[in-house]
Amino acid sequence: MSWKRNYFASGGGAAGGAQGLVTPRTMTSIAPSKGLSNEPGQNSCFLNSALQVLWHLDIFRRSFRQLTTHKCMEDSCIFCALKSIFAQFQFSSERVLPSDALRSALAKTFQDEQRFQLGIMDDAAECFENLLMRIHFHISAETREDICTAKHCIPHQKFAMTLFEQCVCNSCGATSDPLPFIQMVHYISTTSLCNQAVKMLECREKPTPDMFGELLRNASNVGDLRNCPSNCGEVLRIRRVLMNSPEIVSIGLVWDSDHSDLAEDVIHSLGTCLRLGDVRPPHTHLYLAISVRTFTGVQSPSLEPIQWINL
Repeated sequence: MSWKRNYFASGGGAAGGAQGLVTPRTMTSIAPSKGLSNEPGQNSCFLNSALQVLWHLDIFRRSFRQLTTHKCMEDSCIFCALKSIFAQFQFSSERVLPSDALRSALAKTFQDEQRFQLGIMDDAAECFENLLMRIHFHISAETREDICTAKHCIPHQKFAMTLFEQCVCNSCGATSDPLPFIQMVHYISTTSLCNQAVKMLECREKPTPDMFGELLRNASNVGDLRNCPSNCGEVLRIRRVLMNSPEIVSIGLVWDSDHSDLAEDVIHSLGTCLRLGDVRPPHTHLYLAISVRTFTGVQSPSLEPIQWINL
């Protein structure tokens, strides 16, 4: 992939061709930058990664700041711990902050499941999703996670992607029952992402600014096949339709192993411009231009803002 790597490194493709589409953020919208400590044996990098993503999301940070009431769980209250660390991000003069309070609250909350325990490494993507679900619990505990419509519930109002999937056979006309579901993070295999990037660049003269959305769609569709509902012998690709327009779209990159050698190729495959309709067929065309950040399930810094625009 060296030729692809050199292309993106030189400023071409999605990053270079998108100039003029990305609206620069004002200095007042940029959150102060501070680090989070991770002493030997703490193994808190997974939590720190999720924290940095949430802090650097302007929409989340500002909305969370406005929340004042919640169902408190005292020493295992993730809401209180998150409020505390956000206050330190905003007002502390220290350049490196401890995440111990949130680490402890997370461990106590999931003690029965033996997840996110002190000193034990865990998954950053799962931590990110569980932090969102715990915020839902603290502020909208009376509403189920899969049907929450509370206006003050940041996770569901800002992050939740409402989709339904269905199989339709063009040969016999059979259709499967539509399956509705809510998704906080759209996961894509890094192996599929890199393989599709190579295929796409091999069959065109040069990369285009809108290639990243097409790349994500192709990568997410790999292996997404089902047998015909009437067993006519056809193998069908699952159709998924996005029913809403979330303000924040989180893309989770799934690594096939703990020691993947694809990190550099993945970074160079990421674009800076994305038409949301290219990723998932929308139900409506009412999408706004929103600047968001993505994250990966591995230890890495926050990525640069990505501009999401409608077709």
